[in-house]
Amino acid sequence: MTSDRFRHKWWGWGIEGVSYDIESRPGLPSFIRSKGVDVGEETTPRVTRDSINLPPRRVHSEFERALAEAVAPHQIAADDDGRLTHAFGRSYRDLVRLRAGEVTRPPDLVVYPEGHGDVVRIVELATRHDVTLIPFGGGTNVVGSVEPDLDDPRCVVTLDMRRMNRLLSVDEAAMTAIMEAGMFGPEVEESLNGHGLSLGHHPDSFVYSTLGGWIATRSAGTQSNAYGKIEDMVLGLTVVTPTGTVETKPHPAASHGPDLNRLLVGSEGVLGIITKATMRVHRMPEMEEYRMLLFPNFQSGVEALHACMRAGYTPSLARISDESETELMFAAKHPASGWKRWVEGPAKRWLARKGYQRPAALIVGFEGPKESTLELRAGAMRILRRHGAFDLGQSPGESWKEARYDAPYLRDFMMDFGTIADSFETSVPWSGLMPVYREVTEIFQEAMLAATGRPGYLGCHVSHLYETGACLYYTFAASPLTLPTSRDLTDGYDTIKRAVTDAFMARGAALSHHHAVGREHRPWLAQEIGELGLRSLRAVKDALDPTGILNPGALLPPDSE
Repeated sequence: MTSDRFRHKWWGWGIEGVSYDIESRPGLPSFIRSKGVDVGEETTPRVTRDSINLPPRRVHSEFERALAEAVAPHQIAADDDGRLTHAFGRSYRDLVRLRAGEVTRPPDLVVYPEGHGDVVRIVELATRHDVTLIPFGGGTNVVGSVEPDLDDPRCVVTLDMRRMNRLLSVDEAAMTAIMEAGMFGPEVEESLNGHGLSLGHHPDSFVYSTLGGWIATRSAGTQSNAYGKIEDMVLGLTVVTPTGTVETKPHPAASHGPDLNRLLVGSEGVLGIITKATMRVHRMPEMEEYRMLLFPNFQSGVEALHACMRAGYTPSLARISDESETELMFAAKHPASGWKRWVEGPAKRWLARKGYQRPAALIVGFEGPKESTLELRAGAMRILRRHGAFDLGQSPGESWKEARYDAPYLRDFMMDFGTIADSFETSVPWSGLMPVYREVTEIFQEAMLAATGRPGYLGCHVSHLYETGACLYYTFAASPLTLPTSRDLTDGYDTIKRAVTDAFMARGAALSHHHAVGREHRPWLAQEIGELGLRSLRAVKDALDPTGILNPGALLPPDSE
């Protein structure tokens, strides 16, 4: 499924035939409308595929003749369907343009390398002929890291890495595995599970994103509390650059200067093409359990998780939603039936009397070796109850697990009605987390009003816990008062994006926790890392890619910006 590019939607998330199951969630449309978001009559249907006429591709005859000698014919695609599906990632801005048929600069060729040697030959040819290369994993990037640069006059080639999807070796004594960069999330887990192992990296894009994409964007998975972000799992990398191949050795630890892995992780394809990685793996968990707990309010849930961190009882997954996001979670659930429906009403009234009138929901997960995980669960649950947690049990936790990859499909549904809908994330020290949450929530609401003329939906959750702080993840939806054009939608989105990102920056929060930089966050990069930091990155770029053929426009802002 994941390797068939022709089945992937050109206009939205995932594959054709899969969409958000709104019919089985009868309470959701009315909840959305109650927030001032129109989901009545479809207002902005997408154009048909046949109506999209792509600009002619830029032919580089000399390069293409050499490429045809370097790889097999089935590895080269110049058809419009292939160019269209590789023109953008899946940010809100990308989807607005795709659905409106506004595709002004697709790649000129798509090439599918099938091994490290193919990548070396392609990069050598591109360097010799001054051809732009853009690495492409699953195409789920949400910050504009995989689209051709409008100002680039060269022939642009997208390197689709998905055929480089092999588990190359496993060292069970060291608990490491060498994998090719084009493996999709399910392929990573299926191949490792055959050895009784797991990587344990489950971002929201898990089904449709690749190992190389995770590494290139410094991705975070839902179990990061237990296993770390992707940079904590990387031990060694093989990266092909225009000036040669960089290979880092997977030492258990070393002291030979700055860590090149940390420099290459998060480089978004501007320094080199990641072909394989040595990853830290672990045994498949003997125990895995998900539960849902309710807190009287968001702050008490945040304080409970902070207390778990300080006491050394951190769940492998912990996601506390604020009151608004909790309302959405319950509105989006499948309706209860039978005795559960009969019990639900009295249970809600009883909870309200106990102080849970407008609660905050915590999804908590425990996984690992059974004995130590049971001990961890017992310690964490003691602390959570001490802070007011009411345990709803495993059933709602398992329901969340089953639906955890559905959110992008809901965004597709919302966009059919001319809605501006997306998510923004950051990380904040514990000392400033609740103040930043409150202040940015207010700014967010003001920005939605300025962008659309009315309020919308806004929810937030805290996830990805650290000793020093945590990730804040906002989700929003807002509808313009009048029938919007694609320009109206992107202008409104820009108004919200600028206001919220400026607010993050002004309060010392991170520019991004795991969505990366791309083009979306590029204007703020100098503010985040400083002018000297930016010059240092450019110096590395000049050393590895002196003619700038690798992914121009992503990550590094031009001098004029």
